[in-house]
This record gives sequence, C-alpha cells and structure tokens, in this order.
Amino acid sequence: MVGAIRQKIKDDRRSSGIAGLDFQLDGGFPKGRSIVVCGSALSGSELIAGQFWRTDRSGGSSYLMLDAVPADGMTDARNTDFDGIIAALKGNCIVVDSLSTVILRFGLDKGVFLLNDGTKELRDKGADVMFILYDGVHSAADLACICRNADIFIQLSEVLHGNDIERTLSVRKIAGCGIPNRAYPYNILADGIELSTTERVV
Repeated sequence: MVGAIRQKIKDDRRSSGIAGLDFQLDGGFPKGRSIVVCGSALSGSELIAGQFWRTDRSGGSSYLMLDAVPADGMTDARNTDFDGIIAALKGNCIVVDSLSTVILRFGLDKGVFLLNDGTKELRDKGADVMFILYDGVHSAADLACICRNADIFIQLSEVLHGNDIERTLSVRKIAGCGIPNRAYPYNILADGIELSTTERVV
C-alpha cells in the first residue's frame, strides 16, 4: 500500500532536470504547474531552465527565447507579439526566457495572464511551464504579485565571501504542497548546475 502511494506521488511529478533537486522534491515538480525561477542574470537560471527543458526527450517542448540569440532547438521569440508567444507554447516541459521581458514589453497584467490563463490549457493537460525572472528589475509590488500567482517559486541567491561566491537555491513556494525548509548550495558547471551535498537551514 505504501509503495503504491509512493509510486503515485512519483507519477504525479516531473523531473526538474537536476537530480539533487528532484530528490529534495520527492521526485520533481508536481505536474501541471507554473514555475518561476528568480535570480540575477548570472545566477545560472538559464542553465536550470535548459536542464528542465531537455528532460522532454521527445524534443516536442518549446523554449521561447525573448532575451538573447536562441540556441539550437529554441524558438526565437525576440520580435514576437504577446499572442504569438502564447501560440508558440507546446509540449510538457515549456520555458519562457524570460517573464521579465514579457512584463517589461507588455506590462504586468500580461505577465500574470501568461502565468495563469495563458498557460492554463497546457497545465490542465499536465504540462509544466517554467518562467525566468530577473532580480532587481521589478518593483516590490510587482514581485509580490508574481509570487502570489506562480504555483512554484524558486529563488537563486549569490553572496560574495572574499574571493568565493556562495550560491544557494531555495524553494519558497509550491502551491498545495509542503516546501523544504532548507537552502541548497549549488555549483555552476559547464553543462548546467548541480546541488551540493551540504545544506543550510533557511
């Protein structure tokens, strides 16, 4: 009975693309959620997004690039209007890079719409949609609004200690679920990020 319950939990989860994070989240992200990853432009947020996107082995999920030159397989959305952005979303592991650009270009209301109604049909079918959000770009009120409307909110933090950069990842919100009460150190590698084996209590 316990084994069947655990298997159901895993069946209701989707890998984040980061083994250590999947372990901490008991199998990964709950399916059908909007996920906001917030950090500086150098925090590795785009690496996390890429790792998540590539968990769809079929190659059928979209990665919309609004901020920079898209890499292979990504959708160039730099000159796409708002309706075109919604129309380009497909698959089970979708990335919008970035929500900050959507908000700056089209306004906060459009950004919140994209988090909610604009992706609802996809999420109702079990897709997860990850949005990158940049620190220091939005007002405190706008940030609070985004946090309230996201299903999952992940914060990436960086602190400089002498010559060392300490990076931590903390899951601040998972709607309808308990959240880890720890911040997890992480390292940026050439092909993505990995969580460190040590933890710090938040």
